[in-house]
Amino acid sequence: MTEEDRPPPAAEPPHGGAAAPGNGAPVESDAGALDNLVTQFSNAFDCFRELAQNSIDAGSPVVEVWTEFQASHGLVGAACLHVEDAGEGMDERIIDQELTKLFASSKEGDLTKIGKFGIGFVSVFALQPSAVLVHTGRGGEYWEVLFHQDRSFTKTRLAEPVEGTRVTLFLEADEPRYRELVAGARAALRKWCCHAEARITFEDRSPPVGCVRTIEEINEPFTVEGACVTRTAAPGTEIVLAYADRPHYAFFNRGLALASTDVAAQVLDERRARRYRRISFKISSRYVEHTLSRESVMRDENYDRVIALLDAAANGPLLDKLVAELEALAGRAPDRPWTAEDLARYGERIGWLLAEPAASLDRIRRRPILRTVEGAALSLADAWDVFGRDGRLLVAAQPTPLTARLAGDGVPVFLAGLDEGRAETPADDASAGHALRGVPALLGVWVRLNRRRRFAARAKDVMKTVLPAEWTTWMRPEPPPEIADPEQVYVAVALDERVPGEIDALLARASSLLRAAQAGYRRLHSFVPAAPTPADPLFVTGRRLGPRMARPPRDVPDRRRRLEAAVNRAHPHFLRLARLHERWPALASYCLARSLLLAERRVDLQKGDLLGQALREADG
Repeated sequence: MTEEDRPPPAAEPPHGGAAAPGNGAPVESDAGALDNLVTQFSNAFDCFRELAQNSIDAGSPVVEVWTEFQASHGLVGAACLHVEDAGEGMDERIIDQELTKLFASSKEGDLTKIGKFGIGFVSVFALQPSAVLVHTGRGGEYWEVLFHQDRSFTKTRLAEPVEGTRVTLFLEADEPRYRELVAGARAALRKWCCHAEARITFEDRSPPVGCVRTIEEINEPFTVEGACVTRTAAPGTEIVLAYADRPHYAFFNRGLALASTDVAAQVLDERRARRYRRISFKISSRYVEHTLSRESVMRDENYDRVIALLDAAANGPLLDKLVAELEALAGRAPDRPWTAEDLARYGERIGWLLAEPAASLDRIRRRPILRTVEGAALSLADAWDVFGRDGRLLVAAQPTPLTARLAGDGVPVFLAGLDEGRAETPADDASAGHALRGVPALLGVWVRLNRRRRFAARAKDVMKTVLPAEWTTWMRPEPPPEIADPEQVYVAVALDERVPGEIDALLARASSLLRAAQAGYRRLHSFVPAAPTPADPLFVTGRRLGPRMARPPRDVPDRRRRLEAAVNRAHPHFLRLARLHERWPALASYCLARSLLLAERRVDLQKGDLLGQALREADG
């Protein structure tokens, strides 16, 4: 048996230069480099990931991690942390050139290996052990390497055979410290090694009094928590993803975690961090690698290819599962009312849909994912058609006599909640308050998206070019879409069977102006509120005259409609116009017609055209 005592060999300098001279002790620069490597790990227990990785790279089908506490006569004893495998082991050449030499590695460029930098073993010193003992064997050689507290080592040839490799860390510890070490080792294994290709076990062989020794299986199924769990695979790569309110993101190579975080920006660029703010995923690929610091995944060409697969899964099968669940809920027969659980389930999924990009909403626009209070299923495309016709979308939390009447008139009222939001984004807002508060947010996003496209298309027609989105936003401030409770929109009115004679001429002149301007109204009628309040509108409109009519909508996209309109003859503004009509009838009729258009924000009808028509009628 031979024995050698020596410090770790210095790393070879770049460009093939000679090693730094020394007299048996590490030179200062190498000691500093080793210290930097030891302290690079954010958690000292990450050394168990590195040791498990080395065992898997050595081809071991199983990695056994076990701990024991050796008590002494005093308060402080020894905590022994063992990692054993049945892999290829090491001979003297590997020990000298790779184990004890910084940065040396034979794994570089080998996609069947996980480690690429040859520095993982130094992580064992992050726990500040009193000693580290390595037993290993390969090709008929059997060795013991003992690393001392000052990180020098003793290498000894053994006569007894050794299968694979065993690494043991010795730490001074009392009973509470030993329990901390056991908990830390177990947690690190579950975080980093839960999907390892090799079987990994953990055992505390010095359990607390009254507890039984148990071998724990670290390996878990490769899945994520959440809804609509979706799997996709390509050669060398497997991805699983799901919708979740608090997503988690993880990358693995051969089942060992390279990065595991709740912060999307740590593993994704800014655009994708926003894209995946409601999607958890795990990616296991032999092509992805960790960074030199072991803190994250390396963003290179292989990373880009894997992320492209992730995007395809999120935009395809994952979204399809979400939409299928929404369709199933929205399309349930009216005689099968939703339970509270259904309500929460639907609202949760609408919130996830809100986090999807515009392209996703476009792709599913004809899928019936929306439900009316009367139990009908409608699509986003249907909602846009309704908005284009009526200038607003109506929402309510439950059916009422008014919603039933509106349904009979072909006006859908979408099942939704209208709690006041406090969150920063619609997707966040949808997760709080009323279970269905995300529905108005989704409708608002969809309407704004289509209005911007409509305006951009008009600008393109006028200017014969494609305008940047920021230009179109600057050129025309966009009002928020009107999404309202029908009880706040519809007013109880008492219509005049015949327009009173003193105002008949005023209404007739204003009606003529509106027809000439192709404003889309048949004729102006008159009414008084059934229950007068200070907030009564000047005008009400509707597809037909009736006891309940709507306040005028704002910014109606479709100008081809033919609506009924009535003016509140008790309104102070109308009373002033009636007096004005006695002296300047053309001006009064123009002001009345213009007031109706302003109530709807009808900026497409030019003031000059309307005034010109009024003057022509006055001259005639």
